[in-house]
Amino acid sequence: MASEKILLIRLSSLGDVVLTTPAIRAVRTHFPEAYIAMLVAKQSADVLRENPHLNEIITFDRLAKDKDTGEMLRVIRHLRERKLTVAIDLQRKFRTELLMYFSGAAERVGKGRLCTVRVQEQGNKHATAHYFDLLHAVGIPASDQRLELFLAESERIDAASRLDTAGVSETALKVGLFPGAGWKLREWMPERFAAIGDRLVAQFNANVLVFGGQKETELVQTVGDLMDAPAIPFAGNLQIRQLAAYIEQCDLFLTNDTGPMHIAAAVGTPTVSLFGPGNHIRFQPLGTMHQTIRHAVPCSPCKQFTDKCKDNICMKGIAVDAVWQSISHALQQLS
Repeated sequence: MASEKILLIRLSSLGDVVLTTPAIRAVRTHFPEAYIAMLVAKQSADVLRENPHLNEIITFDRLAKDKDTGEMLRVIRHLRERKLTVAIDLQRKFRTELLMYFSGAAERVGKGRLCTVRVQEQGNKHATAHYFDLLHAVGIPASDQRLELFLAESERIDAASRLDTAGVSETALKVGLFPGAGWKLREWMPERFAAIGDRLVAQFNANVLVFGGQKETELVQTVGDLMDAPAIPFAGNLQIRQLAAYIEQCDLFLTNDTGPMHIAAAVGTPTVSLFGPGNHIRFQPLGTMHQTIRHAVPCSPCKQFTDKCKDNICMKGIAVDAVWQSISHALQQLS
């Protein structure tokens, strides 16, 4: 129905927003003529730019000094102007439930008491399946769990040009490494990333690209310094969409459990993902082109962002040889 005005909400981190893209696509497929908006954290909004399924991206500044009053009121006013008919809270937190309630939408889908359709999380399953449960509750079919991130051709050309400037041959095998994570306990050891990098150069003559965010310049440099073979660092002022365009150029992406892992899946780059304290069932990339490696311990998954773990056995237990075996298999599949 063209008269539907639908709001989807997910204010959380970069990876969580990428994981909503199958739900966004499903809503658009079911309501091809509807107005569909996404309320997202300002800090993660760029991953949704160019998404053809959305009419509008509305941002909430989670870092605003007055986020509990001024920013809430600003966003609520903006939402009410849209005269929404349906709102779906993909985050299911009290703040997002309040925003949905005050948006003016008559039909509100989420978890709490302010919702007209209440859906509790059922079992330990992939995040995309949890999002689909909310859609199914209001009759929206959803089953395709493929992630999406839409790059403009100009962004692809710019990435290829920058790689060329950095000395990366267009025809060379390119493997990306992402040694950082939003949480230190999710990081595999830098010396182990470096060991993988050296094997990639020695056995596959690969170009090794080491990526990092604004706070990970030193970590990226450390991995490069620990390698005997040359590595090409990309960190510091790297923007989300630039990172996505670089990752799309890679033939394989070795990554910790972090947002760029989901970006890689969304742009179609095969991944080898290292999971420790995080919930691999909920967050691992899906499909045959992706491999998940973990060292099973009784305490994993552990409480998100805890600082009580002293030995990090789940990450230390992931051996270089096990990771190399997965990488070798993945690269042989490509050749």
